[in-house]
Amino acid sequence: MANDDNPVSQVFELQRQALERSQQAMEQGIEFQQRLNEAMVSGMEGSAEASERGTEMTREAIHSSLDAIEGMVPEGEANFEEIHEAVDQQFDAAEEATQQANEQAVEFTETGFENAEEAAESYVESVDQQVEQLREAHEDLESQTLEFLERTEEQLEQLQVETDGTPFEGFEQLRTQMEELRERLSQ
Repeated sequence: MANDDNPVSQVFELQRQALERSQQAMEQGIEFQQRLNEAMVSGMEGSAEASERGTEMTREAIHSSLDAIEGMVPEGEANFEEIHEAVDQQFDAAEEATQQANEQAVEFTETGFENAEEAAESYVESVDQQVEQLREAHEDLESQTLEFLERTEEQLEQLQVETDGTPFEGFEQLRTQMEELRERLSQ
């Protein structure tokens, strides 16, 4: 609809472009937040895996220490097999509790992010619809404005012809105002 030669059309086109850029910026901001959420969940999962590896290394270190101590203690004075089993039971219980806690934390976080993502998608859809309605109304306003300016100029020209070029009272003032309006719109 925009007529590139018409300053009024250019102003309306600039306004539409600004509206589109604002909408794109909002959508990019939401996409960035979603990527950030995904990175956070990934980081939580990575942290849980690192914790599990650290726990396993600690278990192995304790067993190695027990093996070293067992080699120094005379045979039969201590039941190191029971000690190894007790260490394993404690680590197994701790690992299970930690794993459950980590899984719940990731699950709750993912659920929260999914809910936020659904809300954001709904919001974007609503904004898209509103922007489209605004864009249509804006185009209608542009058409009406251009039609009004064209009719006013035609009426002024017709009036000048009907008065044989003799300016009527206020004609020059009206013509000056129309020119000023065009100049302001072209800036």
